[in-house]
Amino acid sequence: MPVTSSDLENLGKSSLDDYLRNTAVDQISTDTPLLKKLMEKKKKLVGAKQNVTVNIRKSLDSNFAWAYGEAPVSFNKRNTLEHAAFPWRRAVDGFYIAHDTLFANGIRVKEGQSGQHKLEENERVQLCNLLDEQTQAFRTGFMEKLSMELHRDGTANADAITGLDALVSLTPATGVVGGIDRSTATYWRNNVKTAIASTTAGTLATAMEGEWRKCIRNGGSPDFILAGSAFIDAYRQYGVTVTNNANAGSIKRVDAGIGSGTSTGLFFKGVEIIWDPQFETLDAIESPSIPWEKRCYFINTKHMELHDDDMDVVTPTRPYNILALYQMVNVRMAVVMKRANAHSVLTIA
Repeated sequence: MPVTSSDLENLGKSSLDDYLRNTAVDQISTDTPLLKKLMEKKKKLVGAKQNVTVNIRKSLDSNFAWAYGEAPVSFNKRNTLEHAAFPWRRAVDGFYIAHDTLFANGIRVKEGQSGQHKLEENERVQLCNLLDEQTQAFRTGFMEKLSMELHRDGTANADAITGLDALVSLTPATGVVGGIDRSTATYWRNNVKTAIASTTAGTLATAMEGEWRKCIRNGGSPDFILAGSAFIDAYRQYGVTVTNNANAGSIKRVDAGIGSGTSTGLFFKGVEIIWDPQFETLDAIESPSIPWEKRCYFINTKHMELHDDDMDVVTPTRPYNILALYQMVNVRMAVVMKRANAHSVLTIA
C-alpha cells in the first residue's frame, strides 16, 4: 500500500524530531569537544531584538583612603558597569528525499488525505530505515559544522556568530567584541602568550604557569583546556617531567600514549588537556599566520556561555513541481563572554 504525502511529512518530522531531542548532550560525537563543553552549561536564549546583552564589571572605582580625626572623607560617583552585546544568529540545515528514491526502496507516495492509505509492515520497516540513516547523517553533519563555526571569529560570513578565535584572540588589543572596543578597553582583553620556545625543557611549562596565574587573578582557575596536536606533542615531550623515587632498583614503564579519543591523559594544574581534531581542518580552511595546531586555550566556562533557543524541526511545504519530502532544522544562538581576562591563548613557535 502507498503512503500519503501528508502522512509521510508527519513521519519524517517525528523521526527527525525524536532523533534530535532524544540524543543526550554527552553523546555528541567526541570529535567536537568545544561544542560538547559549551552545551554542558548552555543557557536559554529568550526573545531579543538582535543581541544577547550582559552586564560586565569594568572597574571597582574604589575610593579607599586612610583617615584620622576630622580628616574629610572623599566621595565619588561610581561607574563600574558596562554592557556587552553579542548578536544571536540562526544556524540552519536541510535535506530532501525524492519520492522516486522512496519508490526505489519499495515505498509508494500518493497524494490524498491523511490516513487514506496504510503502510504495509515491510514498507514501514524500509521507510524507518531510510529515515534513520538520513537523520543520523544529517545530525552528525550539522553538529560538526556548527562546532567548526564556534571556533571561528565570525568574519567569514555576515550572519555568523562570534566564536572562540575572536573572543579569546591572538591580538586582544584590537577589534570590537560584544560592542566594546578593545583598543581602549584594556579590561576587555584576554591573556595571550605567543611563540613559546617549545623544545627547551621547562620553557613551555613555565609559560603555561604564567598565563594560568593571569587567569586566576581575573576570575578564577580555568576549567577547560583545549589544544592542537603540535602543542600537545610539545607538552608531552618537553613540558612534563616524571619523577619516581620509589622502588629505584626496579624497571619503570612510562606510557606516553595514555588517554582515549580526544582525552589526552595529560594534565595541567589538574585540568586535562583536551585534543581538538577540528584544529587541523581549521588550518586547512583558514591558513592562519599562527596555526590552530600550535595553539592552546585556557578557558573558564563560568565566563563563557552558549545561549540557544533549542533546535526547531520544520517540514517545509514542497514546491508544486517537485515530488520530494523536505526537512530542515534551525536554532538561534550566541556565544556570550562575561569576562575576557579570565581566559588565555598560548602558541608555540
